[in-house]
Amino acid sequence: PPPARGGIDDDRVAVVAVGGRHYAIFGPTGGSFEWTQPTELTLRLPEGKRYFSVAGLPNGNADTVREFLAVAHAFPTRTQVEWAYDEKKSRVTSTFRVETVAKEGDNRSTLMGIYPHQWPALAPAPTSKHGYDTVRGRIRLVPGNTFTLERDFHGVIPMWGALEDEAASKSVTSLLVGDLAKSDQLFNKMGRGTYWVGKGLGAAAQLMSVAEAEGDLKARDKLLATLKSRLESWLSGERATYFYHDAGIGSLLGIPQEYNSVTNMNDHHFHYGYWVMAAAHVALRDPQWASQQQWGAMVEKIIADIATPERGGKDFPFLRNYDPYEGHSWASGDADFDDGNNQESSSEAINAWAGLVLWGEATGNKKLRDLGIYLYTSEIASIRQYWFDDQRQVFDAEYGKPFASMVFGGKYAYNTWWTQEPRQIFGINLLPITPASTYLANNPAYMRSVIEALPGEVKAYQKRGMDDGTPADVWQEVIASYAALADADLGFSLWNRKGSVEAGDTRTRTLYWLSSLKEMGQPDFSVTADTPLFAVFKKADGTRTYLAYNARSEPVRVTFSSGKVVEVPARSLVRTR
Repeated sequence: PPPARGGIDDDRVAVVAVGGRHYAIFGPTGGSFEWTQPTELTLRLPEGKRYFSVAGLPNGNADTVREFLAVAHAFPTRTQVEWAYDEKKSRVTSTFRVETVAKEGDNRSTLMGIYPHQWPALAPAPTSKHGYDTVRGRIRLVPGNTFTLERDFHGVIPMWGALEDEAASKSVTSLLVGDLAKSDQLFNKMGRGTYWVGKGLGAAAQLMSVAEAEGDLKARDKLLATLKSRLESWLSGERATYFYHDAGIGSLLGIPQEYNSVTNMNDHHFHYGYWVMAAAHVALRDPQWASQQQWGAMVEKIIADIATPERGGKDFPFLRNYDPYEGHSWASGDADFDDGNNQESSSEAINAWAGLVLWGEATGNKKLRDLGIYLYTSEIASIRQYWFDDQRQVFDAEYGKPFASMVFGGKYAYNTWWTQEPRQIFGINLLPITPASTYLANNPAYMRSVIEALPGEVKAYQKRGMDDGTPADVWQEVIASYAALADADLGFSLWNRKGSVEAGDTRTRTLYWLSSLKEMGQPDFSVTADTPLFAVFKKADGTRTYLAYNARSEPVRVTFSSGKVVEVPARSLVRTR
């Protein structure tokens, strides 16, 4: 029989149905379709017109086929994203463009698919007649070759201020003595490569911030010296553990590797994010150390491996791990899975981008700072949709889980690469807990529901007779810290001061975190500021706490969108109501 035309009279079109779904093949003028077998359709292309396009159709209606035919010969030749951070408005814009060539006629317009994480940020919101139900939720089609997203940036702060409650401060100081004495044990707990050493650097940086906030400058200086020594021992290239640039594959490699970070190029942003965060904390306290003449150039090599903003460079690829259209990173270097690439610890990706923001601000590199802000805000939007789905717009009812611990190109997974234990399945998308983790608090009701469901998940795991050898309260301080973002009392109730501690964390950091949130309240995302290093918290009675950090060498005046104005001395933190 002649090929179906989808209800329109045009020889360039053939429409087929497979498994209840419709597809259109659009050939060039002068081409011809013929069914050469019952399930084999042949398109014969005329001389000089060696092109055609194929589209999955939202439906088989004739009007839909005509709409797709109208843009079928606008062939994409280039796609590009651009971003900008408006410091005064605390607003991030990202614009996506598609360049096309008209294979027939003069139409160069196309249809673009808008993902769920993009739709709320569209400026202005377009109309959409068609869409597809996918593993990422409904992707809506809009006409055109460009769209712009606008998102508020809610700040990244390197540290919080001193505790006001004297008893709480004394309790934190007591824990600090012990954690400081064994701070060298933070390194090489479970490995000696870039991941586990990186986690030690991250934990030491957070411990240093608590010491500084609580006025123990001697402890701060000791931890600062430790961070410098550990970083320099790798950055110098003079020891058995080091980084080297492999020009053949365009990557900076850490030796020894962990989790196939060299052989498979896995997890670079996870590993290196800890290093960037630690280096940023050093730079905030010792700008000279971070200068290009000392260690800054080498730190920026690490940054370039995971976040090069230049396209077409010979040393590193553009935004190696980050997928601009999906709005999040991927972790596998070879994506050798039937379901495509994947990312497990979305929170470790956030740690990398927050570190980049701090490094850029500490060193005066606005290009890197603004890139970090773009990556941070974009990844948060995708995490909310695809890892937590707290608006329930993405997960199919059959999935039956409150969140995804791993997001693949073609599926969601509720496990980890090393265990089926529910507390770790949950916690891998929370850690490391730092002041940049406040983004997790964007839906307190959802947060409470996940916390409430966790004991049941643990019981089900235990009933299956499974045991990974970890303590019953594994990662308890990570989960308590998450809970405290919604309710400080709930966080305290979930934490045992003498209980287990995740290898990249400390008891001191946990108690300081819980106590700080008890005093300040929960993150307040309704207020922004005209500086990148800020945070706002709000108690149930409406009292707000404002924090602003000035990494620059001159005082700055910070104006919050609520009208609050704060004078911040050079290289200082101000916490005020």
